[in-house]
Amino acid sequence: MRVVSQRARQFHQNHPICDMLGLNLNHPRFVLDDTDLTQRAEDHFRGDFPKFGDWGMNLVVAKGGVTLLTDEYRALWNLQPERRAKRDGESLFLTLAVPNATQTVLAELDRFLLNVEKAPDSVHLVRTVSDLDGSREAGKVALLMAANRADWFGDSPGVLRQFSRLGLRMITIGQATRELGWDPSSETRSGGRLTELGVRMIAEMNQCGILIDLAHSNDPCALDVIEISETPVVDTHSCPRALSPGENRAIPDEVMRAISKRGGVLGIMPPISRQPGEAPFETIDPDEMASTLEQIRYAVDVMGVEAVGIGTHFTTALMPALTDALLDDGFTEADTAAIMGGNFLRVLRHVLPES
Repeated sequence: MRVVSQRARQFHQNHPICDMLGLNLNHPRFVLDDTDLTQRAEDHFRGDFPKFGDWGMNLVVAKGGVTLLTDEYRALWNLQPERRAKRDGESLFLTLAVPNATQTVLAELDRFLLNVEKAPDSVHLVRTVSDLDGSREAGKVALLMAANRADWFGDSPGVLRQFSRLGLRMITIGQATRELGWDPSSETRSGGRLTELGVRMIAEMNQCGILIDLAHSNDPCALDVIEISETPVVDTHSCPRALSPGENRAIPDEVMRAISKRGGVLGIMPPISRQPGEAPFETIDPDEMASTLEQIRYAVDVMGVEAVGIGTHFTTALMPALTDALLDDGFTEADTAAIMGGNFLRVLRHVLPES
């Protein structure tokens, strides 16, 4: 694994560091291999609880979602070089019956919570603002439980509220297909604004203390959500469209400014290539790091430094190197601290229940 510099290590001790999208709970290594997050795995770049601590993380977002658990899906995963032998755990589902979307998300989040419950001395699930403070004071990594898409709660406010009671605190409202309330970035013909149901469910998320994530939303939908939501919203993992016009998730200046105006944050997703077969990061391409800094600079110019964060899209291992890169690029300590975590924590303090 790439060596964490002493400067970055000290910086991460002095300032809260947050990855707005750090753990993919519907990756096959969880839903098929039942990976134990409490065990350190040095042979790949993906995070586990011990490595999050080594990288100086204060808070990591862990996101589940609906996964197509077919026999073909399982067979394809078994052929992948990154597959690892599963631990002695139960299968996500015990029969060949096809689970519905709600069952799938609930089972994924349960598997994650089992890992959290096994590691009370090192991690802490964030449900309230007081949890943010308590985890840092105790030297634990705070984990924010999130979910993809909306098909798993559909048109039921009650299902959404039940997941909130379990500790769900962020939802990426769309992904790749049209849903009952809103449209994703891949849907551009519809006009894209919220349906009446979408308006109702946004209000429910506000009431439940659930942070709304616009990643994967199309432009009209994003602007509508920003206007309607009573609390700030975020885009956890995207980039400026002006610099990446071909990127499906990239957002225009208009949406960036709207997020900032309402107190939200854009998580820049570093355009840094992962190693083949999920091998550990040994080096980082300097051109790719330069592109990452260019995106951050552009977002700061458009939105202000208080509206920019980092969402690595499940490559938290990059965070110490990114701290060094920002400082080397001339960002002040205060601005680097804001981008690397302070801004996202501010939004969470606004959105999460107090206690």
